[in-house]
Amino acid sequence: MSTHRSIFQNTTLNYMGQAYTLLIGILIMPFYLSHLGAEVYGLIGFYTVLQTWLQLLDVGLSPSLVRQIAHHQHAGHAGSRDSGWLLRSFELIFLPLTLVTVLAVYLGGPWIAAHWLNAQALDTATIVQCITLMGWMVALRLYATLYKSGLQGLELHGWLNGANVVITTLRYFGGLFLVAVVSQDALVFFEFQLGVALIETLIFAVKAYSRLPRPSPLSGFNWALVKPIVPFALSLSFTSVLWIVLTQLDKILLSERLLLTEYGYFSLVALMTTGILMLINPLVQTLLPRMTVLLAEGRDKELQQLYLGANRFTCTLLFPLASVMAVHAGDLLYAWSGDRAAAEWGRLILFWYALGSAIMAASTFQYHLQYAYGQIRLHVWYSVVSAAITVPVMVLAIDTCGALGAAAAWFVLRLLSFAIWPRVVHRHLAPALHGVWLKDILRISLMTLVGLALTEPVVRLTAGEDRLLTLAGLAVCGLVTLALVAGSDRLLAARVILLFSKPSVGR
Repeated sequence: MSTHRSIFQNTTLNYMGQAYTLLIGILIMPFYLSHLGAEVYGLIGFYTVLQTWLQLLDVGLSPSLVRQIAHHQHAGHAGSRDSGWLLRSFELIFLPLTLVTVLAVYLGGPWIAAHWLNAQALDTATIVQCITLMGWMVALRLYATLYKSGLQGLELHGWLNGANVVITTLRYFGGLFLVAVVSQDALVFFEFQLGVALIETLIFAVKAYSRLPRPSPLSGFNWALVKPIVPFALSLSFTSVLWIVLTQLDKILLSERLLLTEYGYFSLVALMTTGILMLINPLVQTLLPRMTVLLAEGRDKELQQLYLGANRFTCTLLFPLASVMAVHAGDLLYAWSGDRAAAEWGRLILFWYALGSAIMAASTFQYHLQYAYGQIRLHVWYSVVSAAITVPVMVLAIDTCGALGAAAAWFVLRLLSFAIWPRVVHRHLAPALHGVWLKDILRISLMTLVGLALTEPVVRLTAGEDRLLTLAGLAVCGLVTLALVAGSDRLLAARVILLFSKPSVGR
C-alpha cells in the first residue's frame, strides 16, 4: 500500500508527478501565448493571482487537515475513525465561504474589467464574463485542495500523483487542442477550464470518502472535532495571509500598473519563477506528514537529520537551476517562447525574480521545521515584520521603477531575510542544526558560481536564433553546474536515500 512507502519512494513519486505538471505547463504555455495573444495570456495570469489570493478563504483548514489525519494514522490512534467526520465538518465550513467568493467576484467583475485591468483589444463584456468564471473555478479549487489534503495526510502519494497527471493532461493538452483547433475565444477557453476544475474536484472527493471512515449521510458539523484544531488553523491562516502578501503583492499591483499585453509577458516570467517554488512541493508533501510522525514517536534527532537532508537535496537542485535561469534569462525566454519582445521585456526582471525565488524556496524549510514541532509563534512574528517591511518597499519600488523595481526589491528583501532568519529558528528549536545547515548553503552557492563560470563559453557558442540549439546549450550549462554541486558532496545521494528510506515505527 502507498502508505507503507518510504519518504524516498513517496518523494520520487511526487517529483515525477510535479515534473510532469511543470514540463507540460512550460511546453504548452508559449502556444497559449501565440494562439490567444498576449492580452488573453495576461488574463490567464490574472486568474492565477486571483486564485492565490482567494485561497486565503481556506483559513488554514486544509494544511491542518493534513496534520490531523497524519496524527490519526499513527499506529493505534483512537481518533482515526473520526477523520471522515472531520472532513465533513470542514466541507460545511467551506460552503458559505465559496458562495461568498462566487458572489463577490461576480459583483466585482465589471469594476475589475473597467478600472483595474488595462486591456486594449479585449472588450469589457468578455473580460467580465471571464472573471465570473474565475470565481467559480476558485470555489471548486478550494474544495479540491481540501480533499487532496485528506489524501495527503493518508500518504496516498502514488494515487495523488496519478490523478494529478490525468487532470494536468486534460487541462493543458485539452486547452491546447481547444485554442489550436476549435476556438481562440477567451470565454470558451475559461469555460473549458471550469469544466476541468469540476472534474478534478469530483475525482478527489470520491477518493477521499472512499479511503477515510465515512460519516453518515446526515452527519453535520462536529464542533468537538473541529475545536482543538482551530488555534493551529487560525495561526496558519494568519501566516498564510502574510505569506500571500510577501509573494503575491507585486503581482496584484502590477496587474493594475501594466498594460494587459505587458502583464502577459510578466506572466511568462512569473510562471518560470513560480516553477522554482513549486519544485519543493513534492518533497514537502511527503516531508510534513513524516516529520509529524517522527515527532509523535519521540525521534527528534531523526527529524532533524531529515530536515537537513531535505534542505541539502533541495538546494542542490534549485540553486543551479535558478542561477542558470537568472544569468541567461534573455536567451532562455526567447528559446522558450519564440517571442523576442517578451524576451527583451522580461530579461532583467527574470534575473532578479529567479534568484529571489530560489532563496525563498530554501527559506521555507525553517517554516516546515516549526510546523512539525507545532510551534509557529516565531513564524507569525517573522511574517508580521516581513509584511510590514515588504508592503511599503514594494509599493515604492513599483511606483518608481515598475516591474523591474518589483523584481529587484523582491530579491533584496529575500536575501536579507535569508541572512538573518534561519539562525533565529535554528537557535530556538535545534541549535546544533545551524552550523551544518550554513556549511551546506555556502558550499552549494560556491560550486554553483564555479559551474556558471565554467559553462559560460558553451552558452555563448550556442545561444542565437536557433531555439533548440540555445536550449541545448542552456541544458548543458545546467547539468554541468548541477554535477559540480552534487559532486562537492560525494555521499549526498547515498545519505538522502538511506535517510528517506527509514520507515517510521509501526509502518
